[in-house]
Amino acid sequence: MKTTPGQARMFVLIDAAASPSQVHPLLVKSGTEFQSVYAGMPEDELGPAALFLARIDDPSADWVTELDRIDLQWPCLSLLWSRVELSELAKHLQAFLIVDIGDGMNAFLRYFDPRNFGAVLDIWGGEIRRIFMGPIERVMYRGRHAQWQRVENDTSAGLRLCKSIVVRLSQAEIDTLAAHSEPDEIMAVLVEKKLIDEAQPYLTRHGDFLPRYQRALQWGLVQPACRLNFCRHTYLHGRDFDRHPSIEHVLLARSSSGDSYLSAMKRVPDYVWDELKRGADQ
Repeated sequence: MKTTPGQARMFVLIDAAASPSQVHPLLVKSGTEFQSVYAGMPEDELGPAALFLARIDDPSADWVTELDRIDLQWPCLSLLWSRVELSELAKHLQAFLIVDIGDGMNAFLRYFDPRNFGAVLDIWGGEIRRIFMGPIERVMYRGRHAQWQRVENDTSAGLRLCKSIVVRLSQAEIDTLAAHSEPDEIMAVLVEKKLIDEAQPYLTRHGDFLPRYQRALQWGLVQPACRLNFCRHTYLHGRDFDRHPSIEHVLLARSSSGDSYLSAMKRVPDYVWDELKRGADQ
């Protein structure tokens, strides 16, 4: 990580929920200035698992290197350059956490997840993006990318802090964000079930998982639960289990009947599962 020349300070926005047992103690031990972006919100009760903004004075410091390692394992940070004080920047960032989703309801927007940040910027559009970037000269994040992605403040309007803003999302925009985040949500479930090795770097896990998820989409599995169970079976019975003639036959019939994935799988003979198990064990 390298700083930029000039007066802009370097900050890191950290989703400590990714690994609270590592991130929060690391911040405390670092001695750097940091605070919860959730301050004053119900989410602040998360304590060590909150969203933190910290100042980086030395990008080569050991705690920054360790934070970088954690991010490669569990994407959790974005780098920001700004000329405003940490407390002011934290209030600005907080203003974008709650969005209006219609029918008098609000929702919490995890724009700070580096896996989501680019998608959220696209949904926000030019005007909200300009307001968000007002006091920020640059944002860098990795998320699903091998290399750091860079977002520059391309306006000349000067530093503008936002303490309150109403951001409205349409149902189509909500659906777009849900579709974008679903692969990571399914991966998280499979990690909990010990089907995906959490010791692997995130990009390794994601690269192995994504073709499985895409196959679920190709089979026309509409419900998230159906896609989850299909992906689960690729880990239990082999990545290409659906290419077994009997499995393929049942999935093709399911696309016509509209049955759920698990209901369709009940029609697969036991001997087929036994064959797949023997193949997976070899």
